[in-house]
Amino acid sequence: MAGNIQKQIVRFNFLFKRYDDIYRSAASKFDMPELVLWILYILREKDKCTQKDLEDMLFHPKQSIHSALKTLINSGYVELECSGENRRNKYIHLTEKGIVLSEDTADKIVRAENNAFATLNDEQRKTILRLFEQFTFAFQKEIQRIE
Repeated sequence: MAGNIQKQIVRFNFLFKRYDDIYRSAASKFDMPELVLWILYILREKDKCTQKDLEDMLFHPKQSIHSALKTLINSGYVELECSGENRRNKYIHLTEKGIVLSEDTADKIVRAENNAFATLNDEQRKTILRLFEQFTFAFQKEIQRIE
């Protein structure tokens, strides 16, 4: 049984790495760092967000997010806007130039994802999400138990 589980984990990890590489390849096609593509992706889906929101959603270090944002700001693709309640808390949003870039990059990724996900029926989509979430939480719990 343990050998079977190990073989399944190896296959799962291979598929997961392959899945992850699809995004890297897409970013490369667009001649941009993968993290920049992910930021554009999120900004297209979420009207306004903070750097902290990006850190929480992308699981990247604060400095990496900051560097990618600096690149986008300096290129005129995103702007920072102070929130009313806290001047240190700034919202990130796309400029017109950023919207055009996102349409040519992140939006294409979203369409490809939607088309691929649509090849599964509703029950299959729910199952894959439920099982992946269940496995992720179980794995996270096991890693936390390591001393």
